[in-house]
Amino acid sequence: MEIDLAPQRMFVLEERLTFEEIRQRAMDKRTTAIASGIGGLLQRPRTEDIVPLGRQRRVQPFWYVSGKARYVYERTREYTVPPSGPEVREVEVHGTTYAIGDTAKGRGFHIPVRERCREEFADELVIDGVTGEAAPELNLVRNGPAIEVATPEELAKDDTVVISPEHRASFVVRQLLTRMMKPVQADTIVEETLTLDHTDLFYRPVYAFEFHWVPKDKRGVVEIDGVTGTVRQAPMLPANITHIVSKDALFDIGADTVGLLVPGGSIAVKVARAAVDRNY
Repeated sequence: MEIDLAPQRMFVLEERLTFEEIRQRAMDKRTTAIASGIGGLLQRPRTEDIVPLGRQRRVQPFWYVSGKARYVYERTREYTVPPSGPEVREVEVHGTTYAIGDTAKGRGFHIPVRERCREEFADELVIDGVTGEAAPELNLVRNGPAIEVATPEELAKDDTVVISPEHRASFVVRQLLTRMMKPVQADTIVEETLTLDHTDLFYRPVYAFEFHWVPKDKRGVVEIDGVTGTVRQAPMLPANITHIVSKDALFDIGADTVGLLVPGGSIAVKVARAAVDRNY
């Protein structure tokens, strides 16, 4: 088996809303964030009693991996061929005579053949970098404008909080390879190739705004997705994270680790790494 590994790249998605649009959406939802869990209309806060406390911009990771598989092989089989009519007793094929007899499919004869087969298919996965769960809805987000970055440290500008993936490249690649590998019924395997076209780590921007209901000393957080504009409530403002995992640690897959991901058999691995990888 031959496995071609894709270049290992990182991207940050560009925001599709201006900061003012994002801030306004948060302000519009501040009462809802504070009032969550409060019963009774008389206890609901007035807008003028809610003041902003702080905000945070962070980038959250997700993985995109895709690839294709190609299997070329040969095998010997026996075909059952029916005669043209009940009167046929023998047939001659390329100088060989076959008697017509009873088969599982009726009257006919068996002829040995050499089948030459080829199977090709592609697959892809989008995985949340924190939970490790499939996130196919992010595939549309991935196709938007994005900027390639060389290291995660580049993302930590202007007090941006960089959320490091809990699940590394090996975790995601293993899932894709498992889906693409298949047993074939073959006497001879001519070609067995798995090609990873993409091993990409994406970061998407998320804004969190914290509000304070002063009379009741109650707090609430509104989060805005900087790409889709989706608004949701959060229980608290996430803490700032100072430790950023290096790119080499995130992309923990290479020729020396593929054997652990795909045990057994003879595996030849080709690694296509971006030139910048050799500098870190």
